[in-house]
Amino acid sequence: MIKPHVSKSGVAYPDDLVLLKRIYDQVCEERGIPRGSSEASELATEAMKLFSAGIFDEDTIGRRLRCR
Repeated sequence: MIKPHVSKSGVAYPDDLVLLKRIYDQVCEERGIPRGSSEASELATEAMKLFSAGIFDEDTIGRRLRCR
């Protein structure tokens, strides 16, 4: 079985985007953020910033987004 590639460089590969989308969906649901809203857009931007800064762990990204 081929292990999906997960970036360590800050470049988002398809599997990375799936991870970020899963975190985004969870946080939006937990906080009652409507998708397409400006708050949802800010959340997505923050998730990408964290990833680009070298934070690749799902739990860490989720925790940071929940605390913002």
